[in-house]
Amino acid sequence: MLLLALWGAGCSSSKIMFDAPRKLTGVIMIVGNEPFTRLSIRTDEKSVYLIKCGHDLKRMLLANQGKKVIVFYIGIEEKEPADEIDVVRAVIVPN
Repeated sequence: MLLLALWGAGCSSSKIMFDAPRKLTGVIMIVGNEPFTRLSIRTDEKSVYLIKCGHDLKRMLLANQGKKVIVFYIGIEEKEPADEIDVVRAVIVPN
């Protein structure tokens, strides 16, 4: 019984959902090594967030790697090595 309780505690994560989308500004980049790469955003404060989003939005963000964007997200989940955000919209910042 104790073993199950410890196993469950190790697998838990904290996910926070917001009533309204929040925004984050940063540069789109890929982290990880093939075949385990992940789409992410690096903020001006050097924080990195993994991005979870739909297929069309992911394709648009991948095509704009290295560019500054504003992403709007509705949830954040604490994970290792970086927190993951649920992105619902993104806007490319003009140079």
